Amino acid sequence: MKKITLIIILIVTLIFTACDKMYEESGSDVESEWPWETVSPESQGIASEDLDSMVEHIDSTHIAIHSIIIYKNGTIPYEKYFEPFTKNVLHNLKSTSKGVISALTGIALYEGYIDSLDEKILPYFSEFDIEDSTEKADITLRHLLTMTAGLKWNENDLNSMYTFFVNKRIAKRVLNQPLVSDPGTSFNYNTGLTHLLSVIISKASEMSTLEFADSFLFQPLNIQNAHWDTDRYGFHIGGSELFLTPRAMMKFGVMYLYNGKYQDQQIIPEEWVMDSKSTQKEGLFHGASIEYGYLWWLDIGNPLFTYLNGNRYLAMGARGQRILICPELDAVVVITADQGNESQCDMIIRDFILPAIQ
Repeated sequence: MKKITLIIILIVTLIFTACDKMYEESGSDVESEWPWETVSPESQGIASEDLDSMVEHIDSTHIAIHSIIIYKNGTIPYEKYFEPFTKNVLHNLKSTSKGVISALTGIALYEGYIDSLDEKILPYFSEFDIEDSTEKADITLRHLLTMTAGLKWNENDLNSMYTFFVNKRIAKRVLNQPLVSDPGTSFNYNTGLTHLLSVIISKASEMSTLEFADSFLFQPLNIQNAHWDTDRYGFHIGGSELFLTPRAMMKFGVMYLYNGKYQDQQIIPEEWVMDSKSTQKEGLFHGASIEYGYLWWLDIGNPLFTYLNGNRYLAMGARGQRILICPELDAVVVITADQGNESQCDMIIRDFILPAIQ
């Protein structure tokens, strides 16, 4: 039995890795046109010697960083790609995709596709025979956005990996997990919940989640190069497996920096952005106290994340994907990586990038 389990883990790991690599070279040159001028770090008060030290540290310690981009004051004072990666390579955002699902939920709400965040979710999944459905009837969209649905889930165990990358009947398996706390009471990080949001957006809009994103988010941001994996039923995997270029990630981050506005167009309602970056739930994550908005990290009580001070907020994905919004600095930081010990990426932000910017 132990040998079989190890084989399953190996298969899941290989599939997980393949999902990371599949679209590395499929990017085209559509992201080459920046809406912002590329300038020197010094022109924006950024210490280039700190950034040089950062690159030396990355090279000497072999941290698997793929790209780093810094936006500040309407300019791009730093954009660095590490071979063989370029501006045209698509990257798996992993859980950084949750920021995108949050944005799409806000758009769906304000466009009238969904009525309220307090809308119950089970009617959207009537095709499934949900166990203990009476107990789960009070789960709402708000609970999905704040990771408080109350369903049993361990984000990193074999069951969750199998659910997403082998079985792929994600919504049914997530909803059939037992209810272990009353909805709305306890924070438990669960990518399955963001997949439920993707299904709801698709059903409410009668579009795929990617089609909805293209219409309401990617086209206004001039992002023409995206891929998003699907589950066994054809629904795009909410909260992960969205592939964008680093420049596309930056466009998304800058839109949030300016409260949903991009190039003088209000793409996401300002009220939604303000709510998303306000504390909606406090709880624990890997033993650290956290503050969480609508799928955005606002504070993590861990020394690695001391850079999350003041009004900064973060979209964070496995293996080092990061979009950090720093309103007080008029800055956004984007990192893509394939770093197993992803804390190294947070150390790069904490020890090199932010000291250079501030």
